[in-house]
Amino acid sequence: MIKLIYKTLIVSSLMVATTLPVLAQQLMVSEGYVRATIPGTNVSSAYMTLKNNSNSAVTLIGATSDVSKRIEIHEHVMTDSMMSMRQRQQLVIDGGSQVQLQPYGYHLMIFNLDQPLVASENVTITLQFLQGEPQKVVLPIHSIKKLSKDSHKHH
Repeated sequence: MIKLIYKTLIVSSLMVATTLPVLAQQLMVSEGYVRATIPGTNVSSAYMTLKNNSNSAVTLIGATSDVSKRIEIHEHVMTDSMMSMRQRQQLVIDGGSQVQLQPYGYHLMIFNLDQPLVASENVTITLQFLQGEPQKVVLPIHSIKKLSKDSHKHH
């Protein structure tokens, strides 16, 4: 009986171990960046596109970084002609779809920064998922001036 339990545990462990790395291959992160901090502030935000190439939903449940101990998933919501921001506990990316983390939409809020974020440097953020192992992404820091100029290119 003990041998059967032992074999079952080994097989189960191998199944879990072989599925964890698959998440990193199935979820693609692109077009990511972090906003440089405004002088006198200690908050920033991170943006990116999360593309789920699998057939199953993937759930983002948080993020961590060396630059801050507190990163939250947020979204902007229009209520009674007023734009407000609220925290979300998770963000589901359906199979075969993508979600954009962008200004005035879903994004990662980075609070209580240990130091200012300077344009042309990089920030490493580790995305935490319900279905698998964390995924590290290295994002460039963009100045607000650069973002402002880039946002008007399509006009």
